[in-house]
Amino acid sequence: MVRLALIGSGDCVDRVRALMPRIEGAQVTVVRSSAGEVVTDHVTQCDAAILVGDATLGDCEMLVAAGKHLLVPLDSPMDSEAIQGLLEQCREQEICLMLAGTDRLEPSLEATQQSLVAGELGDPGLVRIHRWSTTGDASLAARGIARDLDLVLNVFQSLPREVYAVARSVLGDTERDYLQVHLGFHGGGMAVIDRSGTLPPGDGYFSFSVIGSAGAAYADDHRNKQLVYRGEHPEAIGTGSEDLGFVSQLQEFCDAIRQQRDPLVTGSDWLAVALASEAVRHSIDSGEVVVMSKGGTDDC
Repeated sequence: MVRLALIGSGDCVDRVRALMPRIEGAQVTVVRSSAGEVVTDHVTQCDAAILVGDATLGDCEMLVAAGKHLLVPLDSPMDSEAIQGLLEQCREQEICLMLAGTDRLEPSLEATQQSLVAGELGDPGLVRIHRWSTTGDASLAARGIARDLDLVLNVFQSLPREVYAVARSVLGDTERDYLQVHLGFHGGGMAVIDRSGTLPPGDGYFSFSVIGSAGAAYADDHRNKQLVYRGEHPEAIGTGSEDLGFVSQLQEFCDAIRQQRDPLVTGSDWLAVALASEAVRHSIDSGEVVVMSKGGTDDC
């Protein structure tokens, strides 16, 4: 049984606690608002920590030094240099570090990527991602694009060779609400990521498509709805399937710890996303194409 500490506060912690009865081989034994409280007062009561919300480098280093496996949000505000140092510490301590917030384990996307691994689509040639959200949602800065970059890098299994990104304010506010990223890979593959925060209030929209040398696949986030008639206007009722991806992430983390293996989304994936995010940010700021080297970026 994996004993888990939840670190954070608010609705997100409540959501994780509500999902835990669906996770096999694990239980929450500690809930605290800070990593310091866990390490100081509850270090013997947990085997691993789930960091809910932003994870700082100091929090992660403290927990790793205490021998705790980590589930860390993919978009935590750390640069590639900090992540590299943390990964070295994890290797020395034999710590399992997995990323939360990835879309890879969403049911529709999981099936798409299984098709890629099985060779059913051939070699990937083009990936397109659209993620449109409502006005007032989180900033479209390079940090916010981590989920999309993770999907793309997982398809091509490499960092891009070239990155070009533009960000604009469509609604005329000072906050950028539109972002488009072009990624070019060795061998001619490419990806286009399109993000907008200008939709009216309501549900956002996400779609993912990949064209390979032997086939193509498409997935989106259209909610599964059941049409219900209750004597008045028909209603579309959600099925609760939106939690399936996060449940799969929690289960994968606990399984990787118990089986002493690497998780599906590793610290190395986090480092790759951070490097690509930094290239996106550099391109936005400079207005130029950025050519990536293995360890960082060089201006074109």
